[in-house]
Amino acid sequence: MFALAALPIFLPRKNWKKGPLFLFGTGALLGLCVFDLLPDVFHQNGISGITFVFIVWVIYSLVHLFHSHQHKTRSNLSAYIFLTAISLHCFSSGLFFGFSDNLSSHLLRTLFIALLAHKVYESLAVSSLLVSYRRSLRWTVAMLTLYLLSFPAGVFFAQFFGKIINPLVFLVVSGLALGSLAGCLVFDFLLPSLTYIRRNLIQLGWFAAGVILTLFII
Repeated sequence: MFALAALPIFLPRKNWKKGPLFLFGTGALLGLCVFDLLPDVFHQNGISGITFVFIVWVIYSLVHLFHSHQHKTRSNLSAYIFLTAISLHCFSSGLFFGFSDNLSSHLLRTLFIALLAHKVYESLAVSSLLVSYRRSLRWTVAMLTLYLLSFPAGVFFAQFFGKIINPLVFLVVSGLALGSLAGCLVFDFLLPSLTYIRRNLIQLGWFAAGVILTLFII
C-alpha cells in the first residue's frame, strides 16, 4: 500500500500544485467526505455526530478566517491539521476493524479486503494533496508514513484497550477528524481548485474524475 500511495510523490514537481494531481486529489477528498465519512458518522452517532462535526467545522473556519499570522505559518499549520484529521479518521477505521474480531472468518476477510481497497484509494488521494504543500521529499514521505501507520495503530489500540474505551471516544474522534478535514477541504483545496478551474475549464475533468471515481469505489 505504501508503494502505491507514494506514487504521486515521485512525479515531476510541476504537478505538485494546481496541476491534474492536485485537482484529482481534491475531487477524491470531496467524494470521500460526502459519500463515505459523513454517512459513517451519521450511522455511528446519528444527528449528534453530524452536529458535532458541524461545530468543529465552524470553529475551524472562524480560526482560519481570523488567523493573523503570515501566509507561510498558516500554510504549515493547515498542513499539520490536514494530516492530523485524516490520520484520526484512519485511526478510527482501525478501531472499527479491531472491534470486528467477533465476526465469522468469511465476513472478517471480506471486511479486510473492502477496507484495504478503500485505504489504498484514500492514501493515493492523501499523498496527492500532501505534495501540494510543496515541502521537502523527506517531510512528505514522513507525513505519509505517519498517516499509513495510523490504521494499524487503531487496530492495535482496539485489541489491547478496547474494553476501556468509552463510546463517547468514537463521537469525539470522528467529529474532530471530519470537522477539521472539511475545513481543510474547503479552504486549502476546494477554493484554490475552483479558482484555478475558472481560468482553465479543461482541468475540471480531473476534479470530476476524482469525485466520480470515489463514488464508484466507495
